[in-house]
Amino acid sequence: MEKTTSHELKNGNILVTVNGYSGEEDFYRMYDIIKETLTPEAIKYGVDSMCVDGSFIKDGITVRMSSESAFDDMCFLYDAKKLTGEDIKKVENWIETIVDKVNG
Repeated sequence: MEKTTSHELKNGNILVTVNGYSGEEDFYRMYDIIKETLTPEAIKYGVDSMCVDGSFIKDGITVRMSSESAFDDMCFLYDAKKLTGEDIKKVENWIETIVDKVNG
């Protein structure tokens, strides 16, 4: 099974699900990895009755994250319409780095 699956949404956003990972515990693990490994300019999260979600900003690029998605897995979301090809590659690399660290 692939580690992630990308879905292009109708509005141009890209939703990347992290296959096999969901829930608060996985979210907090990935949040800590993002904070320590990517060292973003800003990172935050919030908890509601449905899930944990948040975002981080690195190199001026905002990436949202959630403990759940429409596909039941944890996900990342970014607006590809606002990014250059180089920026999209950066985001893809960040997500790959995060997922590789979670998988040990």
